[in-house]
Amino acid sequence: MKKITQLILGITLVFTSLCTAQTNQYLHFDGVDDYTELPNAAQYVNNQNTISMAGWFYTEALTYGQGMMGIRGGGSGSGEMYIIQLSDGTLECRVITDTGLHQFVAPAGTIQAGVWQHVAWIFDEDTIELFVDGVSIGTSTASGTFLSTDRPLGLGKSIQGGFNFVFKGGIDEFSMWSKALTQTEIQDIMANELVGNETNLEVYYKFNQGAPGGNNTAIDMLLDESGNPDKNSLLNNFALIGETSNFVGELEPGQQAIDFPPIANKLTTDDPFELEATATSGLPVAFEIVSGPASISGTTLTLDGNEGTVTVKATQPGNGTWDPAPEVTFSFEVLDPQNVLVESEALHPLSGTVYAPSLTPIQVAVKAGIQYPELFSVDTVEAVIDGVTIPLTNHENGFYTGWWTPTGYGAFDLDIQATNNYGAMSTQTESFTLEQQATNVSALATDEAWVYSDVPSVTQVANLPSHIGAYDSIIGNLVIDCPPGGCDPWDRVSTVEAQGKDGQWYEIIRYLTPYGVACSSEIDLTDFASILRGKTAFRVNLGTQGNGFEYTLQLNYQAGEPAHPYSSITKLWYQTYQFGDPANLQPTEAFDVTYPENIETAKIKLVSSGHGWGDNNTGNAAEFSPNTHHIWVNGNETFEQFNWEDCDPNPDGCQPQNGTWYFNRAGWCPGSIAQFFDYDMQPYTQTDQVYLSYIFDTGYVDNCHPNNQDCVSGSTCPNCDDGFNPHLIVSSYLISYGDAPLGDSDVVLGTDAQIAPTQVSVYPNPSGGQFFVSFDGFQDASTVKVYDYQGRLLRDYGIASGTQNVKVNLSGHASGVYLVSVQNSKGDGVIKRVIIE
Repeated sequence: MKKITQLILGITLVFTSLCTAQTNQYLHFDGVDDYTELPNAAQYVNNQNTISMAGWFYTEALTYGQGMMGIRGGGSGSGEMYIIQLSDGTLECRVITDTGLHQFVAPAGTIQAGVWQHVAWIFDEDTIELFVDGVSIGTSTASGTFLSTDRPLGLGKSIQGGFNFVFKGGIDEFSMWSKALTQTEIQDIMANELVGNETNLEVYYKFNQGAPGGNNTAIDMLLDESGNPDKNSLLNNFALIGETSNFVGELEPGQQAIDFPPIANKLTTDDPFELEATATSGLPVAFEIVSGPASISGTTLTLDGNEGTVTVKATQPGNGTWDPAPEVTFSFEVLDPQNVLVESEALHPLSGTVYAPSLTPIQVAVKAGIQYPELFSVDTVEAVIDGVTIPLTNHENGFYTGWWTPTGYGAFDLDIQATNNYGAMSTQTESFTLEQQATNVSALATDEAWVYSDVPSVTQVANLPSHIGAYDSIIGNLVIDCPPGGCDPWDRVSTVEAQGKDGQWYEIIRYLTPYGVACSSEIDLTDFASILRGKTAFRVNLGTQGNGFEYTLQLNYQAGEPAHPYSSITKLWYQTYQFGDPANLQPTEAFDVTYPENIETAKIKLVSSGHGWGDNNTGNAAEFSPNTHHIWVNGNETFEQFNWEDCDPNPDGCQPQNGTWYFNRAGWCPGSIAQFFDYDMQPYTQTDQVYLSYIFDTGYVDNCHPNNQDCVSGSTCPNCDDGFNPHLIVSSYLISYGDAPLGDSDVVLGTDAQIAPTQVSVYPNPSGGQFFVSFDGFQDASTVKVYDYQGRLLRDYGIASGTQNVKVNLSGHASGVYLVSVQNSKGDGVIKRVIIE
């Protein structure tokens, strides 16, 4: 079906009505996380200096950062080409070649909300040019050659690690060409639908596959009209049912589509079942087995009892009135419960030598999981050493820990026996030798872990020494190298985290990158001994839009008996807090802490680096403001933290650098580790509990904060609505020490808090990016906000009365730590940490 539209250029000129080739069926993007992705799409325009992208776009709202179309993110080489909406209808149009960045910024009003517009972005040897509705908006000079083979093509999102530039609205009739379209050709494309075999047409999506507004959940690919399956684009995060986040609009007369709900994975023992699919025409749908261990009779599918992947095709051939419907295929797995086994591995002790100066309890740590969790679960996990079954604590996240007391030194086998919910067992064995005398040893925790804009988080797994009480010092040597292409030129916040044997991630190093040079640092990590043993995952995180750095962390273990062989780590203040917010000058929590069983002594270990500065932050806080904070114990001001670092000379010897490395800063310096503050809690361990508060400098207020009602833009401050405000990134722990295995400590919000943390839950956590925030016990919750590690707001949900949970999707974001804030209308609430892996 063709639609007649009147094309109105967004710069107030009205042009003649044109017949357009846009059909009335299109794909709707929800503006949260929907996008399509064609991996390695850059290969189709690699080594070109004439490229075109074009499509129809319906923008629902003029908001900042809407990625419309383009090749960007991931991959390698000098080749990117994309368009992002900024604000007020402004477009940022970019091409990156081997000669650098070439850009044209279209003026405000170029994009209008609530109308269909045709957008074409052209690279023609020495020129880049933007066309909207067939009319040139402007040009800029360009040069060079597009050189990349592995970057993806995104529609509805400008794909860039750590950012979520997503589009809200409709997209239709997208095409990409290895030539520069002329204005005449662009207007012809608008008026006449493409066939799909045009010369130099590389990719073409018509968006006409699904049943408009129907159940299209069986469709996982956007089909390229050439018929080449390698050019089909992945549909990411679309609901594909209903009137949003789905194929919507109207089918042309005579067209029909198939509504084919997906088929769940099955067991080999499952009974025959009926297939369900309907055609929009009402004509009957036929099914056939494309491949796999099954047969079909009519609409009944029967499994033959064997394992395998079954692919089913649904067709409707049409008749004199209706055209054939596009075929829809769906695949599902058929699984034998006796062959889908629990996958387990020992985290401690590992095969080889285990060091223990005395025959005291040794931690046994196991990780276990299973595929296809919709059908299978881990039923039991047992650890057996020398015929003795070790009781294990299930941490409810795939991690299990317990304690084994050896009766002598020598050789032992650790057998891990795990069963699935159908009783099928798997066994994993680690053979080790227990020895009394340890020697100095070094181990690589991370090895040239390259973190940069497209890969802001890298996880590596290391095999560290297995031991208990055998080392009295663990020193970390962190080397930051420049990757291929050079170092990031700016000072960025980065962290190194280690995963405990309980599955939790703990920040052990906060590193502030230098200005464009390689450096090295040293840090005492002995307080983290309880997690720096056995098989340990390390995660390096770096927030940057540049080339980043390579991180190598070497751990040096010094043999010797510590004062107390056992230790544990409990998180305290562990998030990004606004600093000087007039509406909430003391945003940190107060905690009631119950010490673990068998504790002898303890310390608080805290790092808080200040960030945010400029004319809109009073006193250049928090980065360039020397502030003094306090820790209160049992209601008394007890410990002082003068959070200020002298940067010249650099505390880690990282000089000279580029930039302003020599300016002193709030708790950190470029090119150095932000050192922890340690506070001795021994005097306060005589009772079972302690009450802790972290109080920010009471003399500081950010008068330019948006919450200051007396702030006047252009008068008292340049811009009172600016959102880059002072903040402190805080990580802190209670480190407990003992001469016997320590029990669990308990940390809850203090009795003066309005909302208990148990009233809000986040699950699953860790997640792959999608999780739920449940507040059954928080009846008057009014908002849910999600922030990244640097305090930037990513999601903001208003909560209707009676709502019990909110689904959050951060699938397009990098792995790392995110913050979820749930509050009521009075500002009372709970903050939860979420891990995305």
